[in-house]
Amino acid sequence: MAIRFLLCLLFFAVPATAQFRGVVKNNREPLISATVILMRIDSSVVKTVRTGKTGQFVIDSVQNGRYLLSARFLGYQPYYTYIVSPSAQTIQITLLPLAQQLQSVNVQAQRPPAIEQRIDGVVYNPQGDLVAAGSNAQDLLQRVPFVTISQEGAISIRGNNSVRVFINNKPAEFYANNVADLLKTLSADDIARVEVITHPSVRYDAEGSAGVLHIWLKKNRLRGITGAITANANDIDQNYNVKLNYRLAKVYGTFEAYQYRNSSYNNEKTERIGQNGFVLRQSSENRPKGSGNFFTFNAGWEPDSTQAFDVSMRLGIFPDMRESELHAVQTAREYSRYTSRDNLYRNRAITFSYNKHLGNDRELYVLGGYSARNNESGYLMRQSDGYKERNENRGRNYDVMLQSDYVHPFSSTHKIETGLKYSMKEINTDYALFNFDSLAGYEKDPLRSLRYHFVQSVMAAYLSYDLSIKEWKVRLGTRYEYTWLSAQGQTLPAYGTFIPNIIISRRFNKHTFNLSYSRRIQRPEVYQLSPSLDYSDSLNITTGNPSLTPERSHRIELGYTIGPVSVSVYHSYANNSIQSMRVMKGNGVIYNSYANIAGNSRTGMSLNGSFNIGKRFKVNTNANMYYVKFRSSDTIANQQPYAQITCNVTYQLPKGFGLEGGMNWESRYPLVYGYVTGWRNQFLGANKKLWGERAAVSMRLQSIITNYFLGKGEFYGDGYTEKFTRNFRRPILRIGFTYKFGKAFNTRPERARRSIEGL
Repeated sequence: MAIRFLLCLLFFAVPATAQFRGVVKNNREPLISATVILMRIDSSVVKTVRTGKTGQFVIDSVQNGRYLLSARFLGYQPYYTYIVSPSAQTIQITLLPLAQQLQSVNVQAQRPPAIEQRIDGVVYNPQGDLVAAGSNAQDLLQRVPFVTISQEGAISIRGNNSVRVFINNKPAEFYANNVADLLKTLSADDIARVEVITHPSVRYDAEGSAGVLHIWLKKNRLRGITGAITANANDIDQNYNVKLNYRLAKVYGTFEAYQYRNSSYNNEKTERIGQNGFVLRQSSENRPKGSGNFFTFNAGWEPDSTQAFDVSMRLGIFPDMRESELHAVQTAREYSRYTSRDNLYRNRAITFSYNKHLGNDRELYVLGGYSARNNESGYLMRQSDGYKERNENRGRNYDVMLQSDYVHPFSSTHKIETGLKYSMKEINTDYALFNFDSLAGYEKDPLRSLRYHFVQSVMAAYLSYDLSIKEWKVRLGTRYEYTWLSAQGQTLPAYGTFIPNIIISRRFNKHTFNLSYSRRIQRPEVYQLSPSLDYSDSLNITTGNPSLTPERSHRIELGYTIGPVSVSVYHSYANNSIQSMRVMKGNGVIYNSYANIAGNSRTGMSLNGSFNIGKRFKVNTNANMYYVKFRSSDTIANQQPYAQITCNVTYQLPKGFGLEGGMNWESRYPLVYGYVTGWRNQFLGANKKLWGERAAVSMRLQSIITNYFLGKGEFYGDGYTEKFTRNFRRPILRIGFTYKFGKAFNTRPERARRSIEGL
């Protein structure tokens, strides 16, 4: 009797649940793989499902109450309706196609929120925010939670620059030589959303201890010819972009040409004090000039709404030069030096993909790519004492990638995801240094010249399981990566790495708690491995370290979300962290290289808040604080705090006007051997839409207080200390322009967003 009584209590304690059924169609036929989202009244997501072959959908295990239901399909207007559970009715949803002549269309009520919280990170939706005319991805990322863009264009997440960047599921190296160049070429208008994945699933490569930044670009879903011309200019950079889109029934294509030019200035002063009275004071001025040209062609074929083939080709050419003058005063000598550098980078890449919806939300995705990057660089240096030298450096680097992903839902509450990936990276360096002789001219110095060949191959397999029951969400996954290495003159062992991944999420009314654990790996970069020596400054010699081993890190995090506010505390550590190292020899020369130090740990907290004040005013703010510890030996140890705060605001005015502003502040950034001051910036901007939103102009004040950024830092090591100040020239005023043209109309069903994109 007691057991029956307890069972009855448990039965009545379980919340009453129900089921929603419905059909999604257009004016003529059902829509296959349309996305149906069940949300609470506060817009938090309860469940997401896909429609089947007849357009039907089923949402199980729904607690009684009032909900908001959304149906979406690319090329169609989003649909929203309020529903009440329980309900025995079949929900009939008809989506209307988007007709567009690039004229004013008011869809503000249908736009997603600018910031969406997920259990593995956050999503930034630009279409829910003000996008200034002529702006690029660097400008847009300044608004993205947890992301910081440095003066040089480097990306960091929560103050950690070990970030893996993807564009439409493809690694960034398939697009450009470096991420900074890549971000300049991406128009903000072309970005559909940005995912900041602080806890990546095992589907992603295990590299990137800070997380993954995934940028998804818009796809042309409108039949006909459309295009856009974008340009912006300031006193440092000028660029323009021309893009043409074409779609005819099941075939589509895109051609894009982009060019930029820049010219800047910076100076630096350094004081180095060593043992036995050694003193060195250096002052230098640098005048870099560069340009870049990108050409992209994309073509695709969609036989039906369940599958698509896509091929993309990209060519990049980057010539640049740098002139620098250095004056040095040592304990026993004084001299001046002039150096002229010339660089020519070329990038060629081709990628292909195939996506197939197999019904019942099952999905297959195949991706492959090949990238070749050529580098021809060198410098000519002469000193006031008559010494001269010349350098030639040729690099040939190649990347190959092939991967497949498969998603198999068993019901609306749980699914598995599995996949395989092969990647290969090849590095070839031919570095030669020539000394000048007054009789023989320039002669090659064999002791300071070398050839280097390196190949890294990685084979990976993963399995992930997602479970969603009532207010619980669980993701369990494991990834195994096996790495083969080959290097000229070295015997490097192969190694395997298991990458576990766990996320547990529980919702209590408006409160959500997340607990996660992950393991990450950071393999050395090309420049960190290459043993070529840069002698352009004979007192600061830079080289790579071919003996570097991968960095393996562990991370545990506890997160809390209520409405638009998210807070998390985390701890990460690595026992063989890859860090830059500086060693001073007896002659006062600093050798800059890289090493696996013994320990690197971070304990911190992050905060993000996104608020709408009325219908026109939006505020997004982020704060990140952590305490870092480095330790390798009794002589190499450091521990310091770090903090970073950003705030961005936008205000939509009537008649197409918009205002934006923002600030970024960082404390000094801790290093193994010292610190550098953080990046700080403020900006104000205005935007105006013209000609029925066909065009827009913008004006942005990028340096409110001063057009120079003053950076300071201090390095120290065994037997020396070094202090420096750096002045970077920053742009003051930027003007942007965008013009869209063409006429298009969509009358056929389009593919929905891939389900292989996280919870």
